[in-house]
Amino acid sequence: MSWHVTEINKELISARAAAHQMASSIAKAMETPLKRIMMCRPTHFTVSYAINPWMDMRRGVNKPKALQQWDELKHVLTQAGAKVEVMEPQTGSENLPDMVFTANAAVIRGKKAYLANFHHAERKGERFHNKIFLESLGYKCVGSETIPFEGAGDALWAGKNLSTLLVGVGPRTDPNVLPDLRREFDEENVRIVGCNLIDARFYHIDTGFCPLNEEVAMWFPHAFDGVSQWHIKSTTNTIEIDDKEAKNFACNAVVVGKTVVMNRGSERIANTLHRIGFEVAQVDMSEFIKAGGSSKCCTLAL
Repeated sequence: MSWHVTEINKELISARAAAHQMASSIAKAMETPLKRIMMCRPTHFTVSYAINPWMDMRRGVNKPKALQQWDELKHVLTQAGAKVEVMEPQTGSENLPDMVFTANAAVIRGKKAYLANFHHAERKGERFHNKIFLESLGYKCVGSETIPFEGAGDALWAGKNLSTLLVGVGPRTDPNVLPDLRREFDEENVRIVGCNLIDARFYHIDTGFCPLNEEVAMWFPHAFDGVSQWHIKSTTNTIEIDDKEAKNFACNAVVVGKTVVMNRGSERIANTLHRIGFEVAQVDMSEFIKAGGSSKCCTLAL
């Protein structure tokens, strides 16, 4: 009997030590400042077509409210320490309502931007405007014009030194893009890993997975098949969100240093993040969720 109690105590001590070590690693990772962010003013934002399960043209968008929410998101990001580069919609973008979702513009590494080649015809025109703006910021723009790929909406840097690119494949991004990404991001220790998305509601990887830093990420595991779950868990420590939080776009969050900016209404995961040392800023993104996007979708980390 005493042996059994002793073994349980040893396990508890070991678990506490592991938790303390993880918390220390997270705190150290958060010392590195982030980030320059690209946003696009929602001048033409509306729901004029339906290309994901969230879009319903009958609901409509309150455009003044959407602009107010976008302004608030930009303000919160700036207050957290981000430098926001705003792309103003130019002539020719009037029929590109989803251009506000700059996460899909490209995935960035250093001064190279691998541009999106959008799956749906409704968004293909965005590439031209994104390329001009990113080049104006000094980025070398590359990327296939034939293989569907949707930028940092479907490609997130995670793990040690943020050197693993987890790429969501299936709904929007073709797995055939993986070799081209490997060629363009040909750096020592960089890994490119495809992750199969299996739930139509979570059509981009950034709706079901959010790296908080190089040590830990939030995720909704049911958005991925079993093999992809294994790849993610072998890349980073994970904090699971539940179905209700996932449908509230909790994973579609922006991280600036130790501040996590997310849609309002996911108190459980917000409290979890507070306990491990993050600050959480909740903003109302309800108008953008009508189009299937939230905080992260409206930003591109540069």
